[in-house]
Amino acid sequence: MPFLIHIATTTPPHRYSQEEVRTMSRELFRTSFRDIDRLLRTFDTAGIEWRHFCRPAEWYIQGRPFSARNAVYQEEAVALGTEAARTCLTQTGVDPRAITDLWWVSSTGLATPSPDMRIAQRLGLSGKIRRTPIWGLGCAGGAVGLSRGLASAAADPDAHVLVVVVELCSLTFLARDQRKSNLIATVLFADGAGAALILGDRAYERWSKRVQERPGSSGAWEWKGSHSIHWPDTEDMMGWDVGDDGWRVVFSRDIPEFLRRQKREHFAPAEEKIDHWVVHPGGAKVLAAYEEVLGLNQESLESAHETLRQYGNMSAPTVLFVLKDLAERRSLRSGDRTALLALGPGFSSERVMLQWR
Repeated sequence: MPFLIHIATTTPPHRYSQEEVRTMSRELFRTSFRDIDRLLRTFDTAGIEWRHFCRPAEWYIQGRPFSARNAVYQEEAVALGTEAARTCLTQTGVDPRAITDLWWVSSTGLATPSPDMRIAQRLGLSGKIRRTPIWGLGCAGGAVGLSRGLASAAADPDAHVLVVVVELCSLTFLARDQRKSNLIATVLFADGAGAALILGDRAYERWSKRVQERPGSSGAWEWKGSHSIHWPDTEDMMGWDVGDDGWRVVFSRDIPEFLRRQKREHFAPAEEKIDHWVVHPGGAKVLAAYEEVLGLNQESLESAHETLRQYGNMSAPTVLFVLKDLAERRSLRSGDRTALLALGPGFSSERVMLQWR
């Protein structure tokens, strides 16, 4: 089976406290809601302290057209994706020319050719790599990218697979969109990027003999399978409404309650003992719903809560931040099993099972 050997993450430079974003949101929405101060209390209960954006806050208030925002996406997605991927390769000592597969995951901008082509050139990857861009999976994209990257490495024991996940959620913000869902989006979403390096089993054996120690880690995750769920007639729960001025966020308030109605077996095999849980922190209410369904306490999802607190919801790459935090925070033991979970548009769920070795 293939191995996930390393994760690297990065964020853009503009960092704001939750209180700073709250003040900005109040100015933007105060004329549209009589109860604006009541609605803004969601900033206090979101479990978020800091977020990063690819542009200064005042840039977003000016109401720029979709073409301008998408041009920024094409520039910044390549820059952040390249930074995360280069860090991942450098910290593992893997030659960029050894990469056989490049998976690109993003849903917050458009580009053809997709940004992974420019990233491959900046990294000096081989001209023979197998590129696969994935779009439209939203918050589930990081888990799905890992799942598909691991599956491709299972088919090729010599594979060196690089998964790059970038979301610039701030660029989808529309200052003229005065709906409550857009206000709630300002409470939660942020920008970030992550990269994961996966090796086929033969490639892993060769690599592990060469490398005795790596920064922040002393092992790797072996893939133990993946599982996808798609619930029918739930397309309106999460996604984009495409308009002339860009994408308007669709984010149902019923997501936590929908999650509570599901069975634990939807998210973890009933017969398996799970030592660690890595879940996408869609928000404080989503984490509370996960804890209820899975029968966990808040400490069990410590890495998810901490990631949400430090970075907010960065959509697809967030789950990579959570997995990285788990590896750095906990003393993982050989044989420990981790369930990685994320929800996304569809409405759907992706599960990746990993075992520390």
